[in-house]
Amino acid sequence: MSFILTGTDNNGFRHRYSIKKDEKFKKAFLKFMGDLEFDKQDINETFLSEDEKGCLFVLDIKEFEDCIRYYENKKYGVDVFFGKSKVIIVIRTKTRKPVVSHLENKAGWLKPLEAKKIRESKKINVPLQKIKNNK
Repeated sequence: MSFILTGTDNNGFRHRYSIKKDEKFKKAFLKFMGDLEFDKQDINETFLSEDEKGCLFVLDIKEFEDCIRYYENKKYGVDVFFGKSKVIIVIRTKTRKPVVSHLENKAGWLKPLEAKKIRESKKINVPLQKIKNNK
């Protein structure tokens, strides 16, 4: 499982990643946060809820809209904003290498055709990302 990145931004300390919101996000996020030395069980609880009988169940990603979650450990402060169609992750750290390494090796990018469809549907001029040639 991997993220589908739709955009990135950083200022050297604060790093922002836009990610396609789908059910795959949950497993990819759990792995990502584990790589950043967060307790996976704590992160997994983000996606659990309890019914009136006290039984735990897993929430669908679509149930997370216009909400924010915050996580912190010794190295990272992470804000996660769940929008309607994307998730924005903001990471504050002086140790950027593990974040970039995870995303370079384990994340996917929005396909150029999808980006073109988004641009056309919103009638905005968004430049397409250049794709690395892995040959």
